[in-house]
Amino acid sequence: MVNLFNHMDNFIFVISKNRKVKFANKAALSKIKINLKDLVDTPVKDCLYSNGKSIDNLIDSLVKGEEINFDFYLEINNKKYELNGDLLQSNFYGEKSYFIIARDVCEKYYKREDLEILLDNINIGCFIKSKKGEYLYTNKRKCDFHNKKKEDIIGSKSCDLFDEEEVEYIEKIENEVIKRNEPFSEENRFKVNGQKKWYEITLDSILDEDGSFKYMIGSSRNIEIRKHLDKTLDYITLKFREINEFLNEDDILYQRNIMNLLDYISEKIMINFQADGVGIVFYKEKEKDFSALISKGISLGESSFNIVEKKQIFKESFPRYNEEGEPEGIKYVDEIDNKIIVEKLKAKNIYKIGVYNICAGGKLLGHIIINFIRDTKSMEYGYDYIKTICSHLAVTISNINQSIKIKKELNEYKERKEYLQKCIDISVDIVGKINKYGKFIYLNEDRLQSILGWSAEEFEETKEIKEIKDRYKTIDKNDLAIHQESQITCKDGKYKWLEWNIKQYKDEEGLFFTAKDITAKKHYEKQQQLLEEAVELEGLKNKFFNNLSHEFRTPINIILGTVQLIEQCRNKDNYNLENLDYHIDIIKRNSYRLLRLVQNLLDLSQIESQYYNTSFGNYNIIEIVEDITMSVATYLKNKNINLIFDTNCEEQVICCDPEKIERIVLNLLSNAIKYNRDNNDIEVYIEVSEASVKIYVKDHGIGIEKTELENIFDEFKKVDDGLTRSCEGSGIGLSIVNEFARIHKGRVNVFSKLGEGTTFEVILPNQINDSRESVMIKDDRLGQNKVERCNIEFSDIYN
Repeated sequence: MVNLFNHMDNFIFVISKNRKVKFANKAALSKIKINLKDLVDTPVKDCLYSNGKSIDNLIDSLVKGEEINFDFYLEINNKKYELNGDLLQSNFYGEKSYFIIARDVCEKYYKREDLEILLDNINIGCFIKSKKGEYLYTNKRKCDFHNKKKEDIIGSKSCDLFDEEEVEYIEKIENEVIKRNEPFSEENRFKVNGQKKWYEITLDSILDEDGSFKYMIGSSRNIEIRKHLDKTLDYITLKFREINEFLNEDDILYQRNIMNLLDYISEKIMINFQADGVGIVFYKEKEKDFSALISKGISLGESSFNIVEKKQIFKESFPRYNEEGEPEGIKYVDEIDNKIIVEKLKAKNIYKIGVYNICAGGKLLGHIIINFIRDTKSMEYGYDYIKTICSHLAVTISNINQSIKIKKELNEYKERKEYLQKCIDISVDIVGKINKYGKFIYLNEDRLQSILGWSAEEFEETKEIKEIKDRYKTIDKNDLAIHQESQITCKDGKYKWLEWNIKQYKDEEGLFFTAKDITAKKHYEKQQQLLEEAVELEGLKNKFFNNLSHEFRTPINIILGTVQLIEQCRNKDNYNLENLDYHIDIIKRNSYRLLRLVQNLLDLSQIESQYYNTSFGNYNIIEIVEDITMSVATYLKNKNINLIFDTNCEEQVICCDPEKIERIVLNLLSNAIKYNRDNNDIEVYIEVSEASVKIYVKDHGIGIEKTELENIFDEFKKVDDGLTRSCEGSGIGLSIVNEFARIHKGRVNVFSKLGEGTTFEVILPNQINDSRESVMIKDDRLGQNKVERCNIEFSDIYN
């Protein structure tokens, strides 16, 4: 008896007449997770309860031969187990006892047979296999898969049902599930009625209490339609890409691809539905009518039905409704209420008809119509299959319509853009917009490359665009524009002039700019300027040569006149030595003037040809300037001018050409003497710093007009052009001073105020030549020529 109880699935409890637990079977012990020895002799009142009370009262009321069904719970180790059972009286090994045959409380509502009926009616094959691989259970769908009865499968193994290749695959995955103790799911093809079909296989292991393998559960689901659907959807996606490609190129190819797509879909629907005809129609909004785009097999015959009848077929006769509330599904023709429609359909031998809506965004685009001339078995998952096709087709058609709309708008936009571009091309050359992050949002790159050679990316990194971006940070955001002209480097290294207009609008994030190539205009302006300068230079040259002629003629006339006077005196023999010395002095001074003029012209010629002699060395610049300054003091006696020399450093050796430095100082002192007022000082000051040596020559004379300062160092330029001049001069002395300073890698600046005087600043680099030794200037080096140099430089100053 015990062995029999232990092989039962119900929970068996045996209670002795003294109301103690006497026995429980394996199923009951497994349920409450306790050993038999720990449960035996437990008083009923301490473990079995019904409605919160001990079941003693139920036992007392039990009449022999009767059964009591009741709900109760078992409480063991502070855990409650809700059960439903039958209480009855019988003998257990010859002793009067009470038996409770129990099950989970939920099982009082259904039986095992109910569960099996449920499993037999689902579209998934289910089975249970033992550790040895024998089938313990299988539902009807699994039996249909093998075309066998349930009793033929129970107890059999995989090798009895599958071919050799399939058995090898099944045993492999079953061993993996047992080994890993993890669920397994995979898709594979199996032979069914001589044809390979796709199935989704799911396996899992059920373990015993000790964690060892007990049995395996599994399921198999036919996914053949889903695979066909996936292939169909992939084709729709591929064709949609092709359609989009031809949308902008060839209308004929575009139409052909549309029809190929619909033909393919129709063919797949006919095969999978075992239908006799498929049609795809679309709603034409302008005509308020449906137009058949494709028909395969038995069709409705579009001309056989008027618009009202079409709408009745499509909208009024079908039991299932989609999300948009439009009727759809398959219906027998005899079930349609409209007799005229029924007669027309029967005339085409149509036995049943299916209509499915193609909708996108709540808008009806058309229908897929399936026709049958015989009663066929409904396709498994047919509604899901056809609705998925409808959904993807709706998206495809909707996208195509949107693409056509966008194409039309794009063409209109391109036309407007081309028109605007033509307007821009005749007004400006480059148009662009820079966003707030400094990146180009728009740029007419074709024009940019034709003018400057740069691509957009290269142009963005140019100095000029970076400057525009920097201006953006400081630009007034009040709709104010910036207009400027700048020279920009082309990709080939050449330069072009651009006229820029830069603007930011209040309601825009970013900077708009336009640029026009004005290189030709600038070239014309430059040529015009050069022409004007050439005319001006020619005038200056004429003026210079007139002045030069005067400079040459005056001393020559004086020399000739003096010689004639000496000759007359000699002929009359009435020439004394005092007069002779005076006349010789006149001749010498005017000879110096000629010599100075010739020397300046030679210097100017050498400078222009970049060919001149220099004698650089490391000399004490303080000594050179001081010596030459002091040597000219005698020329200032008659003018009542006091010459002041000062320096912030007593000795400073730099790399220079002493003769050129002397020429610079003498020329500046000569100008200071010429234009200084009597009884005013002339100051010479040297300022030495770490980087430079600055020589200042300052007078308190008539000063120079501000407009003249810019051109004072130009050749042939002379400020004093009056007919009555206090001194002579060719107007090239300051130009030579400037060039001599440049030879020393220095420069000359001038500061002047009209009526107050002028200051010349000569800036020389404070550097020595390491390859040369420092030289101290001695009297025999420069002193012997200082008087003659002064005589030459000051020869045009009237005493």
